[in-house]
Amino acid sequence: MSIDLFERGGDLRERADVCVIGSGGGGAVAAAELAAAGLSVVVLEQGHHWTSRNFTQREEEMLPRLFEEAGMRQTADGGVIVLQGRNVGGSTVHNLCYAFRTPPAILEMWRTEHGLPELSDAAMAGSFARVEASLKVKPILEHEVNTPNRLIRKGSEALGYSGFVTNHNRENCVQAGYCILGCSYDAKQSMLVTYVPTAEAAGARLYASARAERIEVSGGQAHRVLGHAVDAAGRAHGTLEVEARVVVLAAGAVASPDLLLRSGIANSSGQVGKNLHLHPSIMAAGVFDDEIHPYRGIPQSYYIDEFIDLERDPHRGYVLMPITGFPILTSANMPGFGRAHYERMRSYSRTVGLLALLHDASAGSVEPGKSLSKPTIRYALEPNDALQLAEGLVHCVEVLHAAGAREVLIPYHDEPLVLAPGDDLAEITRRGVKLGEIPVASTHPQSTCRMGGDPATSVVNAFGESHDVPGLFVADMSVFPTSLGAPPQITTAALADRTARHILDRWDELGPSA
Repeated sequence: MSIDLFERGGDLRERADVCVIGSGGGGAVAAAELAAAGLSVVVLEQGHHWTSRNFTQREEEMLPRLFEEAGMRQTADGGVIVLQGRNVGGSTVHNLCYAFRTPPAILEMWRTEHGLPELSDAAMAGSFARVEASLKVKPILEHEVNTPNRLIRKGSEALGYSGFVTNHNRENCVQAGYCILGCSYDAKQSMLVTYVPTAEAAGARLYASARAERIEVSGGQAHRVLGHAVDAAGRAHGTLEVEARVVVLAAGAVASPDLLLRSGIANSSGQVGKNLHLHPSIMAAGVFDDEIHPYRGIPQSYYIDEFIDLERDPHRGYVLMPITGFPILTSANMPGFGRAHYERMRSYSRTVGLLALLHDASAGSVEPGKSLSKPTIRYALEPNDALQLAEGLVHCVEVLHAAGAREVLIPYHDEPLVLAPGDDLAEITRRGVKLGEIPVASTHPQSTCRMGGDPATSVVNAFGESHDVPGLFVADMSVFPTSLGAPPQITTAALADRTARHILDRWDELGPSA
């Protein structure tokens, strides 16, 4: 059952065994597993329940529908754009479907450095297998590799760099290329078409346009969730109250710590909202002689891992990934003004983007802002991280030139850098990467309610349960102890699967059914 609380009008009063806050990569999995086991589940999602019928493939319509702050959420200083979903299915509705398990070296680091021996490869195997089966994870086939990805592969192989065609979670993909605006064909196996319908079929009650604003504790345990029905602008129009024995918080690595801090709970360690990692990314744009139409086909299928070796050093490195923007986002990030900007946009159909995405050591923070719709996000690059991103840009240029680009643009705001084959790339290192001087984006905020064995330095335990509040679980990317160093979709879902099964194993201890 799915109800839009704003459209229905009035107030909401519910009782359930479990209240799940958020319906994205973690919340939908937890809701489906718990409902399938026979528990009564209420899911609160602050965004609207859009479906493929609403996915118009138009940026000006889909960015406000699918993204927080219409895709323009920023850190407090404006240095990083933070892209997050705001809809049923969360960020899985707009992501580009890379499907990676947690790197074994990262799990090993979490076990040894963060006191989480429970996170063994064997313990995670079942969750990985279940999630991958539900999301229909499979290899991208050779004929599905589109022109931009083929060119990037060509450049990478010419330079002898390690790279590969990845797995993804699409079924019967028509290769339209509009993945980031929502799949109009329901080929993308997002939570919207997999775990959300499974949860509803098992009896979960999902309320869209329902913003959780406070979690109350009674008798030392999570007890009640309070909030409002909200419209698209975040304005309150009716109250909500859900009583539940267990609360699963899965609102994402920005909203989850914001909600805990507003509630004044689960923060004896002082770590809620701290340790924010962003996987910051920065782009180089190669212009080719021939028409490429980079927006056609699967946007990301090739992945260059030459510059990250987690077995050798699990704390650092970066990957190179293709990226394609549609005209509005591309023009917003393209430097220049007037005629100069126009000339750059004329080459749009012949341009291929390549990102350097950082496995960051830099750590920022999230705290409540002036309104519930705008938490305060702070993040600064440590010097070594800035050096790595600049190095990544150099390699992006090398790959694009080796692929045949006649020039490569580095989009510094004030003085864009245009490099032809054979130009000295040391200028990139000289300028470096400074937030505010070049576009930097994040699609993977994480680690703000991190797992750990020590309650003094972490927020939740190895199963996502609060060290402070029994019956309060966190099941989203905020629980990652460190930057993941890989695309996070499968890790998020697998940890949520594991958390849900732990709740079921402990249900008699946690309380009777509602």
